[in-house]
Amino acid sequence: MYLKKGFKIFSLFIIFIFIFIIFYLALFQNKKDFEPRVMIGKKMPNLISQSLFDNSNKSLDQIFLNEILVVNIFASWCAPCKIEHPFLMKLKQNNIQIIGINYKDNNKNAKNFLEKYKNPYQEVLIDSKGELSINLGVFGVPETFVVDKNFKIIDKHIGPIDNKFVNKILKLK
Repeated sequence: MYLKKGFKIFSLFIIFIFIFIIFYLALFQNKKDFEPRVMIGKKMPNLISQSLFDNSNKSLDQIFLNEILVVNIFASWCAPCKIEHPFLMKLKQNNIQIIGINYKDNNKNAKNFLEKYKNPYQEVLIDSKGELSINLGVFGVPETFVVDKNFKIIDKHIGPIDNKFVNKILKLK
């Protein structure tokens, strides 16, 4: 009887180890369907949405000035967005065109956020349902895209930007 109980425990242990190995290997498999670099080299989608500031419909190609463009997805409720905000202000001070996409946020909260921390954006498009961000392949906020003079995405940064990112953008200018 003790042998049967020990055999059952041993069998369960072997099955558990086998399942663990399968899940572990699946996590580190080289297939990367959700690779953040997928959008790099592709043309930036012409996103159209309502402006946070004047409620008119705007599109990226209307705002685009044929120079380096930074598109930043942010939200007032996003703690990392507050961390990256001074770096966005640094880009603005260096005359880098920045477009904000306000992700699943309340318009009043977004305006208060920009009033409190200052506004680095030339324009802010409202993305209340997250559809614009989905079209860009965004995983969450903050995320930042860099678009070249030909309206092609040349870089994507997931998470808050930092000084390294700012210096990289300034070298492109």
